[in-house]
Amino acid sequence: MNPLKGASPKDLARWAFWVPFRRALRPEHPEQLATLYPLWRAQYQAARVQRDEMAKEMVLSFGDAREERLQDAYRVAFRVHLEELLLGKLNPDTVDHYMTWQGKEHLDAALARGKGAIIVLPHAGNIMMMIARISLSGIPYTQYAARGMAPEAVALENPDVFGHTPLRAQVRAAREANEDMLPARYLTLETPVRELFRRLAANETVGIAYDGRIGSRFVRTPYLGRQALLNPGAFRIAARTGAALVPIFNHCPTHGPNVCQVGEPLWGSDWKQLMARFLTERAEPWLRENPSHYGIWLTHCRERRAVDDHPLFMDYAPDDRAQRWPTLDGSKK
Repeated sequence: MNPLKGASPKDLARWAFWVPFRRALRPEHPEQLATLYPLWRAQYQAARVQRDEMAKEMVLSFGDAREERLQDAYRVAFRVHLEELLLGKLNPDTVDHYMTWQGKEHLDAALARGKGAIIVLPHAGNIMMMIARISLSGIPYTQYAARGMAPEAVALENPDVFGHTPLRAQVRAAREANEDMLPARYLTLETPVRELFRRLAANETVGIAYDGRIGSRFVRTPYLGRQALLNPGAFRIAARTGAALVPIFNHCPTHGPNVCQVGEPLWGSDWKQLMARFLTERAEPWLRENPSHYGIWLTHCRERRAVDDHPLFMDYAPDDRAQRWPTLDGSKK
């Protein structure tokens, strides 16, 4: 098969980034990447259409779209993509160059209960570096996430977003091979949920992004001043198992390493109360303080709002399919 069949210039650039460029990087020399961080400005200038979409999301979720906020969103995103190249090369010593802890005692306290910990987080900051930070610290970690190429049917219906080409498949394989070199496990939607229960029963950690778009259950709930469709899985599992919910937010400062910020854990037997408390007491305050960290994810979800029946926000749903999901209080209004 011709690897260049159907490949676009963007596909070629991604392959060059993830394969030959990655080989040249040495994690013990963080200055290699630091010299490239300022190149976010070029991406910002080139992404005019995407910037317009991001501005709409910033206004709807945070009240304004100041240029410095949009610029910082691209700074964060560009740095995250660069640092992900290092995942398979990191060890317990070199990971310190790229992410430090803040509040790790909260995670330790959660695990001291002996019922495992569900790390709950938004798609903000360097999530993959967080996985490296936790797993390379000797803490057993399993991430629940989408992996691989989009299903063929979805790709055919949305060729501009998910189109399959041989080169895209190579890039995806390279990225996941890089991730697999970390001492962490990855579970997908195809994995029976009982495997998550096993990991928690062994007093391990399980990571779930509450704003992820995979899953078979969603609820409509207030979020960032809008009505969102969020997956309640993490909160339902916590209520059933007694595992602690541990909020983690990944801060990407202008200078210095990323910071894995661990919040005070929550636990309880009512998943709806857990979800409401987590969103209002943990997630929303951090996101409102760090809106630029969420810019790329908000834009990503807006761009893909017509792919399925659960767009992130109801206010841009392209049809009435999303109305089938219940509200957090159980109604269908």
